[in-house]
Amino acid sequence: MFSRKTKYLLLWLLMVIACKPRQHVAPSMPDIGSLGNEVGHAVMIPAILHGLTTASGEKYDSTRYTGAHKTLPFGTKVLVTHTLNGKSVTVKIIDRGLVGSGQVIALSKAAVQKLDTTKVITLPVRIRYQEKQ
Repeated sequence: MFSRKTKYLLLWLLMVIACKPRQHVAPSMPDIGSLGNEVGHAVMIPAILHGLTTASGEKYDSTRYTGAHKTLPFGTKVLVTHTLNGKSVTVKIIDRGLVGSGQVIALSKAAVQKLDTTKVITLPVRIRYQEKQ
């Protein structure tokens, strides 16, 4: 049916297609013209902190889309995308800390619920943001 040459060519083509690197980004991720991005895990800011003053001076409200990051300036808008289901939310950085090893951002309860409703402890995410110059 197929010549030996054709079989080898098809096998080679199949191997090339199978070895293509996979993208670890949700295919529908909106482009915000970002210059910075990080990949890791997001955690939820504990509910006990609701109403307390954050490092930026704002009161933490678990019903708003806010987050904490180690180094980003306060007020930075960050697009957070759950890498497994493709859901995204834009949060405003208002606090420091709460970010451990492998964790790139801590999110308010409202932001976590928008990304995932399965009540997991950490979410695999990619964050994108516009770096200030």
